Formats: sequence, C-alpha cells, structure tokens
Amino acid sequence: MGWHPALLVAVVTGYVVLSRPPGRRLSDLDVYLGAVEGLRHGESLYDFILGNAPFTYPPFAGLVMVPLTGVPKTGLQVLWTLATVASVVAMARLAGRGDAAAVALVLFLSAPVSSDLRYGQVSLFLALMVLGDVLRPPGRAQGVLIGLAAAIKLTPLIFIPMLWMRGRRRAAVVATVTFVACGALAAVALPGDSWRYWTTEVRDVDRLGFIDSAGNQSLNGALIRLGLPSAGREVIVLLIGGAVALIALHRARKLEPLAATVVVGAASVVLSPVSWTHHQVWLVLAAICAGSPIGLAVMILPVWGDTRLLWAIVVAAVRSSGSSPRSANLEPVDSSTADKWGSQT
Repeated sequence: MGWHPALLVAVVTGYVVLSRPPGRRLSDLDVYLGAVEGLRHGESLYDFILGNAPFTYPPFAGLVMVPLTGVPKTGLQVLWTLATVASVVAMARLAGRGDAAAVALVLFLSAPVSSDLRYGQVSLFLALMVLGDVLRPPGRAQGVLIGLAAAIKLTPLIFIPMLWMRGRRRAAVVATVTFVACGALAAVALPGDSWRYWTTEVRDVDRLGFIDSAGNQSLNGALIRLGLPSAGREVIVLLIGGAVALIALHRARKLEPLAATVVVGAASVVLSPVSWTHHQVWLVLAAICAGSPIGLAVMILPVWGDTRLLWAIVVAAVRSSGSSPRSANLEPVDSSTADKWGSQT
C-alpha cells in the first residue's frame, strides 16, 4: 500500500481539527499555554484551570513548554498539528517496518490518534519517544528518551522496569537518572510548584477531569462507574492492575522489542488511574501487531462500555496468537534472539 491513503486521512483530520471554533480547537494545548503563561506572572502551574481542565503534569513539563508561549497561537496550533502528524508517520515507520504506510493509515483512522489531534495532546510525542528509545540500537544514551518522557508525564515510568527485566540494565539506570535529573532541574527552577506537585497534586486523581466517564478506560475508571468506594477501589486496582502489570513485564522479557513495548504499554492503560482515549495508542499498535480485526474495530469505532479496557487486559496478560506487519507479533521470539538482545549491556 502506498502512502496516499494515510496522508489523505491525515490531511482531512488535520483540516477538521483546525477548522473548529477557536475556543474548541486544541483545548489541551490551550491548558499548557495558559498554565505556562501564568508562570511569567508569578502564578502556580496548578492554579490554572481552563473550563474544567487544570494543568496536571509534573513541573518539568511546564519548563519544557515555556518556549511555546513565544509563538503566535494560530501558528503554534498549525505547527503542533503538523508535528503530531509527523510523529504518527515516524511511529508507523518504527512499528510497521515494510508495512509502514498501512500502519500509518490505521493509526490515523484510530480513536487515540484522532483524539490526540483534536485536543492538541502530548501523548503521541511521548509514545514515539518510548518507541524510539526501545527500538534504537543499544548505546550509552539508551534510556534518555524514556526518562524524559516520564519526567513530562508519569505514565512512561512503567517502561523503566521493562528495560531492566529485558537485561537492558544500563538503559534502565540511565532512564531513572534522567527522570530524577529532570525533576531536580524543575525543583530548582520551580521550587514551589515542585513541592506542591509531589506532595499534593500527584495524588489528587479527581482533578484530572470527569474520570467516571467512559472515556477513562483504566481499571480505576471502570470501578468508579460500578460505584465502588474509593478505599476498596484503590485496593482492587493495586491487586488486579498490579498483577496485570507484573504479568506484562514478565511476558516482555522474551518478546521482540516492539511487542514487549506494546504489551507493557497496554498494562499502563490498565494500571493508570486515568487512561483517556489519547493514552491508548498502544492498543492500536497491539491490534495491528496481532492482526486482530476485533482489536482494530475496538480502537477505531466509538468506545462502547469497557471494551478497550478488556482489550488492554488481553494484550497485557494473555498471549496473542496473531501475526503482525512483518516480524512484530506478540508471540515470544526465539529464546536465542531474546537473550542476544537482552545481553547487550
């Protein structure tokens, strides 16, 4: 398949996104800009709220976004959309290998990519950083991108133990040191916000939005919709979500790098307190890798019930028997291949 269908979908989606009324266009990007702009006036990142949407990321994310405030808003929205499209293409090239154009088409058609484009989110950039780090040739800098991604948004932290369990222990240490160094830099630059985030805001899940809505496909979201009280819900998430994550990390030891990343990414959807649609790109890649029409339908069609959560659990904890675009399936690779990959410390 050529690239024309994927690029056509990308152009149409981008046009629809940028044609929305100014107040409804890339609203999450507006939150980033508003919170960071407040820093110039001595305000806290975490005091800013646009509608019902506050700034929820670690302080380091605010530092990263400071340069954005110098770009005219309309121009930034166009550039952000183009960068998001480019990240999808890059992700497809990494994940699709010889079938990159087909992978890109499915990604552009999927709900997670559409949601990311519509809201002007960072999720695809972070997923690309994780993929690029895991799939790059081993080297001294491996782990840096995962550490940076986790410093911007905590969810990618789950990929650090994945590196360790796959034998990439130097990379796991590099990722950890990078994450801590970014946090320390933010603490020096924004001491008040850093203290507030790590002592208070990081535990306040309720400020993340309407977390009882169907858009939150985490295990925590499903239990909230069932009406479980907070104390019991936290225990269940810790036990069941933690078990799913441990199974995924165990499975990832002998999977190919791409498949391992997808499996652990699916576990992050289950375990995270909030897993919005734009967080779920790992589930699209899983459906592609497994060659699952049901998985593709779940990730392209509007959400129905907790189907995406169920798909995430299947991907993370159940061995898939499907095939993939070239050699990216979710089955374990030959043990000699896995050992060779994992032994390069």
